[in-house]
Amino acid sequence: MITILKTGVRGCCNRGGGISLLNFSSYYFDLVATNSDGFQPLSFLLSRQSSKQQTNATPKIPRDGRNGYSGCGLTCCFAFTFAGYRYNDLVSPHYLTMIANLSGCSAHRRTPNCSDICFHKKYRTHDGSCNNLQHPMWGASLTAFQRLLKPAYQNGFNLPRGFSLAEDARDLPLPLPRLVSTTMVGTETITPDDQFTHMLMQWGQFLDHDMDQTVAAISMSRFSDGAPCSEVCSNDPPCFSVMVPANDPRVRNGRCMFFVRSSPVCGSGMTSLLMNSVYAREQINHLTSYIDASNVYGSTEQESRELRELSSQNGLLKQGQVVPSSGKHLLPFAVGPPTECMRDENESPVPCFLAGDHRANEQLGLTAMHTLWFREHNRVAMALAALNPHWDGDLLYHEARKIVGAQMQHITYAQWLPKVLGEAGMKMLGEYKGYNPNVNAGILNAFATAAFRFGHTLINPILYRLNETFQPIRQGHIPLHKAFFSPFRITQEGGIDPLLRGLFGVPGKMRVPSELLNMELTEKLFSMAHSVSLDLAAINIQRGRDHGIPPYNDFRVFCNLSSAQEFEDLRNEIKNLEIRENLYGTTKNIDLFPALMVEDLVPGTRVGPTLMCLLTTQFRRLRDGDRFWYENPGVFTLAQLTQIRQTSLARVICDNSDHIQQLQRDVFRVASYPQGMVGCEEIPAVDLRLWQDCCEGKGGGCSSTG
Repeated sequence: MITILKTGVRGCCNRGGGISLLNFSSYYFDLVATNSDGFQPLSFLLSRQSSKQQTNATPKIPRDGRNGYSGCGLTCCFAFTFAGYRYNDLVSPHYLTMIANLSGCSAHRRTPNCSDICFHKKYRTHDGSCNNLQHPMWGASLTAFQRLLKPAYQNGFNLPRGFSLAEDARDLPLPLPRLVSTTMVGTETITPDDQFTHMLMQWGQFLDHDMDQTVAAISMSRFSDGAPCSEVCSNDPPCFSVMVPANDPRVRNGRCMFFVRSSPVCGSGMTSLLMNSVYAREQINHLTSYIDASNVYGSTEQESRELRELSSQNGLLKQGQVVPSSGKHLLPFAVGPPTECMRDENESPVPCFLAGDHRANEQLGLTAMHTLWFREHNRVAMALAALNPHWDGDLLYHEARKIVGAQMQHITYAQWLPKVLGEAGMKMLGEYKGYNPNVNAGILNAFATAAFRFGHTLINPILYRLNETFQPIRQGHIPLHKAFFSPFRITQEGGIDPLLRGLFGVPGKMRVPSELLNMELTEKLFSMAHSVSLDLAAINIQRGRDHGIPPYNDFRVFCNLSSAQEFEDLRNEIKNLEIRENLYGTTKNIDLFPALMVEDLVPGTRVGPTLMCLLTTQFRRLRDGDRFWYENPGVFTLAQLTQIRQTSLARVICDNSDHIQQLQRDVFRVASYPQGMVGCEEIPAVDLRLWQDCCEGKGGGCSSTG
């Protein structure tokens, strides 16, 4: 039985044999409850309840394994029989029930019903459930990120590394994330990539938004007193401010940057105490893990229905205003209360666009990609309707969705990944050998929080906009910080074509270990929405600590690289080690994200050795653990699969841009205009006639659930 001391929970061991504190004070607790007075911090409820139960008992804390102390290891926090106060002594059954209800811990997500074999054999659900019929929740939305290594929290349980000054490793303090950013990540110098275009970055971001999104805290205000986290410099949950060093080169008008912790999985971290056990804090992936075009269709059934045009039987997605010159539609506008795109009506009177992922308006290049693929769905659905007029709207929708998801998979693995991973990485990834139901395709926490954020190092500080002759449009290019949440620039400044040309017609940013994140990202991020501009590199580091991501050295060991005992041991992979040593003091403290970014690139790739290992591990799982992987026998006929393999991003642009008619065959590769470009008529297309029924009624029969 877990017992709670008056000042908190004591008993998690560390490898030094000491005791760590798991405190119930507002400094540690990060859930919020509501009662008749509105939202109240659970710490307030706990303190109010415990004040009614005063006692003079003196708790006794065992210092070894003789009294229920289970020893130092992965399970050391799972057995507590210490003398002191039981949890139920501090919190009455009424409050315990209320906490369970409001935290969601009393109503676990039910195992989905996968019995509709007609549907589940042929189509994905929107939330990713029932993909793996033996493990229906693997890869589903709103489930926990997966771990390669056990989490690393300062107290072994839920507090981020660096939460207090001293760290276990030689008692050296972790450097402030902002200091790491300004010292080893931020750059004013940009080296153009002589091989790949800016589209390499843009596809990576679009792909990422198909696979993962961390669920944020349920409140943006401090639980202890309701103060907005944006207005305080505090570690009071859910606030976990990014502190600014006193001698910061840019920030003069504030001591910190806004940051809130991610929501924990119910039954992990503090809520695990509700279940008479102690489990380390885990985080939630809002999206399906699979590459299934959830950024087009949503990650829940409800989201998908909000995006569909259900008033007709054409299988289309909802459409927005028409572009007069092309007759094609923009994305529909989001409805409801004012959004981040409407924060200043004088500047941006246009609301956010509605798409399958809520971040579609984050920057204009991303919005252009969302527009392309929503149009691609509707183009495919209309073509299928013409070929199969007897199909109903549900069948048209699901068949088009299946094709679009397969196109995204093919572009990613056949055209994008080989450029990132190179020959060495693709060999490490290995060939596809068929679906493996024993592989969990869930997104790894280290992938979402650190590894796949390598794409931030590929971002140009300028968003280029080019006309038909690949010259700047009349309105000019846009500094990146002015492209955030600005859909009016699409509706009023030329649509998506100039943005697309600026992605495939301009070299990308070369990933140089000494030139990582440009200043638009480290000094001006969302500057129009925050009193102190954010720093993406510092946020990435802080998020890694928030999620308990183990240090870089631990992942080197996982990837069969040598464990670095001293900084000199890293000399073959990382340059300028003196800077790293001055920041961290010991190799055992180095945060994963910045270390992955500064690794020397493996020849022929855009990644270092540890990053290559983590990327191939994740992309192998995503492929092999997906029952609907486009190459899995039975998902498509051989003739249909041959057509899917004709897919290219160039063809999708030809079919769904407004007027683009000239581009390179491979839009990820740098090409000059006009010599390196061809007309759209020379770009192969998917022949959808392979989806035509031989006789009326053959394609029907499955209900539209999921």
